[in-house]
Amino acid sequence: MKKIIVVAIACLFGLTAFTQDRHRVGDQPYDVFISFRPTYYMLQDNFVDNYDWGAGGKVVAEWQYQEWKFSWGVSLGYNRYQPKSAKRPFIKTKQLAVAQEIPIVLFANYYFFNHKVKPYVGIGVTATWGKYDYSFSRMKNNYTNGLQSNWDYYFYQEFEMESGFKFGVIPHLGLMFSLDHRNGFGFEIGMERLFENGRLEKQNTFSGTIYYT
Repeated sequence: MKKIIVVAIACLFGLTAFTQDRHRVGDQPYDVFISFRPTYYMLQDNFVDNYDWGAGGKVVAEWQYQEWKFSWGVSLGYNRYQPKSAKRPFIKTKQLAVAQEIPIVLFANYYFFNHKVKPYVGIGVTATWGKYDYSFSRMKNNYTNGLQSNWDYYFYQEFEMESGFKFGVIPHLGLMFSLDHRNGFGFEIGMERLFENGRLEKQNTFSGTIYYT
């Protein structure tokens, strides 16, 4: 078993080096892009009741078929969201807990042409594990329903964070610049739409990314 693992790792590093030198993996009809992508999130809808902004990063592996102008790939990331706080007279400030996420995304892109500049559009599907504090959005829902006394009740209450998986879609568009057969960089904007799942609330964000490939 150990010998198989060693051989597999050696083949992986060998193929990576070959890709960089020859621009293709052997006789395969694709290029391989490995990207590191820091990302900033602008929050929308009810998510902004609890958090101000988000930031994170992801590692992306992408296989591009130049003749078809098509690619597919997968990414693994980590995101953190800055919590909001609230102050009531004669009571100490209440601040929510930091939200954290680990998104796994499977995506496909279409490249309009393959030159030094590569504009593209794509869509991804995600399974995102996260841990969130929804105290403020729940306070707001009860307050706007006319249960004003519940605002005080919820303000004093300590909530447990909700954790689990959300599922959603991520349409996006971007622009990649190829410096040479080894290096490139790009920009991407996206719209993350994660659906409600049990006690986990829906989540809509806009994202902006600048990356090195």
